[in-house]
Amino acid sequence: MKLLIVDVTTEAQAFCAKRIESFNQSDIEMLDLKVKLVNDRDFLERVPEADVLVLGSGLGERATALARQAMTVVPWLHIVLYVTDEAYGGGAFRAAHSVGVRKVFPDSASPLDLLQELVAIHAEFRKEGRAREGKVIAVTHAKGGVGATSISAALGEVCSVYGRRSLLWDMDVETRDLSRSLTVNGVEAKVVSSWVNGSREISRESLKDALIPISSDVSVLMPPDRMAESMDLVCHTDGMGIVQRIVELSRVMFDVIIADTGGRMGPATGGLLRAADVVLVVIDDTILGLTAVDLYLTFIKTLVGGSDRILFLVNPYSGDLLGVPQIKAELEPVHNLGELPWRLPPIPNDPKAALWPGSGRTLYSKGQRATRLALERVAREIGAIDVDSSGSHPQAPELSSGGVSVGQESWLKRVFGRRDSGGVSNTGNLPESRNKSVTDFSEGS
Repeated sequence: MKLLIVDVTTEAQAFCAKRIESFNQSDIEMLDLKVKLVNDRDFLERVPEADVLVLGSGLGERATALARQAMTVVPWLHIVLYVTDEAYGGGAFRAAHSVGVRKVFPDSASPLDLLQELVAIHAEFRKEGRAREGKVIAVTHAKGGVGATSISAALGEVCSVYGRRSLLWDMDVETRDLSRSLTVNGVEAKVVSSWVNGSREISRESLKDALIPISSDVSVLMPPDRMAESMDLVCHTDGMGIVQRIVELSRVMFDVIIADTGGRMGPATGGLLRAADVVLVVIDDTILGLTAVDLYLTFIKTLVGGSDRILFLVNPYSGDLLGVPQIKAELEPVHNLGELPWRLPPIPNDPKAALWPGSGRTLYSKGQRATRLALERVAREIGAIDVDSSGSHPQAPELSSGGVSVGQESWLKRVFGRRDSGGVSNTGNLPESRNKSVTDFSEGS
């Protein structure tokens, strides 16, 4: 969110900017605040670049005229006006609101008052699609071996093919299946350990340092590099705060966050499931799978707070056992979930695609046409990729007769083709954007 602070003198502009400097760093990062200071003579040149215009009290009665000019240039601009304590009253309110000012504050107002207003504006931006609010998808399961990691990786590839900036978050602290399947490894995991042991703060910059980019659109966040920190993250109550902070920052930086929980339950994963927009429960079509889900639902419904965010995805073990209608018929009388959790199509049984780990591909690109189409439909249903009015994504790749979508083979080589002789992803030379800090609005000229 870009803020343009206008006042008559440099000192007055700095005085107003100090209110923002007093904000907690995490709030500044969450709102993605970028600030520019300018005087009243040159402000109109900068107004088109701003989301919020802050008019200082030094402008006096001229502030309303400046607000009117700004609204003429940018009708959707949000304007906050500061006035002296003596001028704060009904007259100032009427004059300000008549020209489109959103809020009037006295100079003595707490910086938290401004922060609250900026948070409200940011929330409106998210609803309007003007600010990124990444969708968090927590992938979980009631029993191991159902393919939750395969689904997580495949959805990450679907998102990338459809141009969605995505984070694959490996929370399986014991076996690290997602990272190993993608042959991802690196010193970046040490950064995650430093968050857990408290030697480094979780910030936007440190999160960038912890990410392992595997393409321009997809990055992987590994578990901590040491078992002690791994157990503390999942099992200690402090892990809840760490996960919450990662979720908050990831929502600002990514369009989609896909977290493979590895089925591990603890304070951190519980917090993640509560914060997730979608809890994707992957199940197989076996009797043991059915009974496991029956027990798991009793727990997870309470944890998530209902069933409105829970979706089931059947990933068949053989394709010849229980179908979705049978599984639903067994569980519905006890759990009363309704129709919505069952709306996802099952993933076709695809033995060849199941060999994807370590191949440089995922279930999506290695699978048959039916597998790819099912995964694309799942991604649309959970909101991981957008759809147009016709129900298909405008960037959707056309499927070729060779089994791999047109243009997709080059993407796969670009994403997974960089390997050293040991089979570990080459993360030594990261993309240029990895090493650049985000250019602040204040640096513009």
